[in-house]
Amino acid sequence: MNHSLLSKLTIKHSLPAVMLLLVSAFVLVNCSKAPSSINNTYTARLSSTLNTSSISATPLEQLKLIKPTTFSEDKITVSIVELAGLTHCKLNVLISEHNNQLGKTATAASQLKYQINFIQSADNCLNMLDDNTSTYKKINDAKNQKQTHLMHYFNSMLFKEPELNRTWLLTSNELSTHPAGFSDTVEALTQLVTIKKHIKFQQFGEIKTDSVFNALEQLNKYRFNQALIQSARQQIVLNQSATQFVKKISFDHICPTDKNKKEAKIMSNVFQKYYLTHIQPYQAQLTGYLEVLQPLYNQLWFEETVTSKQINNLLKEDSPNNLLNQLKNSAVDHVVWWQKFYKTCEISPI
Repeated sequence: MNHSLLSKLTIKHSLPAVMLLLVSAFVLVNCSKAPSSINNTYTARLSSTLNTSSISATPLEQLKLIKPTTFSEDKITVSIVELAGLTHCKLNVLISEHNNQLGKTATAASQLKYQINFIQSADNCLNMLDDNTSTYKKINDAKNQKQTHLMHYFNSMLFKEPELNRTWLLTSNELSTHPAGFSDTVEALTQLVTIKKHIKFQQFGEIKTDSVFNALEQLNKYRFNQALIQSARQQIVLNQSATQFVKKISFDHICPTDKNKKEAKIMSNVFQKYYLTHIQPYQAQLTGYLEVLQPLYNQLWFEETVTSKQINNLLKEDSPNNLLNQLKNSAVDHVVWWQKFYKTCEISPI
C-alpha cells in the first residue's frame, strides 16, 4: 500500500474527498462474494488476530410508507347524448375507456395518466363548446377538480406501484460492484420528477403521460434503487460495528513500547487486504451513485403525504443523518481510527 495515500486521510478533508480519495488507487475487484460478506470477513479476521469477539451489525429496520388518505371526488355525470357531442375533441373516447371494466380496475399509474389526459383534452373541448351549455360546465368542473387532486393521484402511484414502493423495502439483493441500470434509473427518476414539477406548478400541458409507464418499466427492469438503498444502509451499520470493535482495542496491548508488534502488523495486513482493497472502493462506488440519485429521491419523495419520518430523515438535504452523509461519516470515522493506529504504533503501512 502506498504510504502517502494513508497519510492524506486526515479529518481536514471534506467528507466527499475522504470517501473518494482512494478510488483512483484501487481497482474494484469483481468478487464472487457479496460486499457485506467481505465486511464480515474483515472484522472476523481482526477479532481472530486479537482473540476477541467482534461486534455484530445492528439489523436493519423495515422502512414503511404511509397509506394515502382517501378523498371523495364529486361525481360529475355526462349523459350519452352529451358524450356523443364530444367526438370532435376525442374526450368521449377517453371517458368511455375509463368507464369500462378496464378503467375500473386501472392501476394507480393508469389512474394518474387518465387524470392528466383528461385535463389536457378538456381544454381543447372547452374551446369548442358553448360556455352556456351544461356540457361545458360539467367538463370545466371535472377539469378543475382533477387539477386540484392531481398530486393525490401522483402520491397514490408512489405508494401503490411496486416499481416505486419497493424502493424502501428490505431485500436480499445487494448492489454488486458492477451493477447494471444506473443511467436508466437516473433517466426514469428524472422523468417522474419532471412530471411532479409540472403538477406542482400547474403546467399540465407540459406533461408527457407516456413517461409514466416508460419510467416504471425502466425501474422494474433493474430494481437499482432498492438494491442501492439497501446496500448503503447495510454498509453504514457494518462500518459502525467495525469502528465500535476497533475502538475497544488497547494500543498498549497491540503495540507496546519497545516490544514485539506482531499483532499490530497482522492487523495492518487485514486492513489493507479487506478494507482498503475491497470495502473502501465499494463504498466510494455507493457514494457516487447516491450523490446523483439522492437529490432525485429527495425531489420525488421528501415530505410527501405517503413518506414516513424515517424515510424523510434519510432524504433531508444538508442533514448529517441523511443516507449519503451517514455513509460518508461512518467511513471517515473508521479510517480516522486506523490513521491513529499507524501513528501510535509507528508501523509503516507499506
